[in-house]
Order: sequence, then structure tokens, then C-alpha cells
Amino acid sequence: MPLISKSGASAPRELGLFWPMETPEGMTLDVYIYASTLQTFDTEPIGPVGLLKRHRSLLEAIASDKYDREGTTSDGTLHITAADLTTHHESLEMTTNQT
Repeated sequence: MPLISKSGASAPRELGLFWPMETPEGMTLDVYIYASTLQTFDTEPIGPVGLLKRHRSLLEAIASDKYDREGTTSDGTLHITAADLTTHHESLEMTTNQT
């Protein structure tokens, strides 16, 4: 029997890539980035999971910095945005150019 579209169903949601990180206090939180954000940052056609693997250390550094500044949401998640990527990337370039 084929599936039938459900009336009034919500629109498809953005694909989020999640991975766990641990705080210094031992709390586990879910860090995530939307696939489209990562694909805008790096346009190579290797897919979102490949991009996550490629940039994992950068994303973890961004998550750590963001956690230090802002903490986490009440549901224990930390969202990395395009602005976070841009800000972190620009600060890395400035640091590199100063050396």
C-alpha cells in the first residue's frame, strides 16, 4: 500500500547534523548545524556528513567558544549558525595575517 500525503502536515524541516559534546561539568549537550549552513560554508560536493567530518575540529572549537559566551538552551542544545562560522573564520584569518 503506497503512502499518502497527510493533509495539514508541517512542511519538511531543514536537515540538522547533531553530535554530542561534554561540558566541563560533565553535562552532555547536543551541538548541531544545519546542512545548508555547512554547504554554504564549503561548497565541495561531498555531502553534509562528509563536510561535518572535514570540519569537525573547527565546528567543535566554535561550539566551545559559543558555549563559553552564551551557554546552552534549556533543552541542552547548542546551534552553530552561519554567523558563528563567519565570525570564527574571520577571526582566524585576522590572527593568521598578524603573525
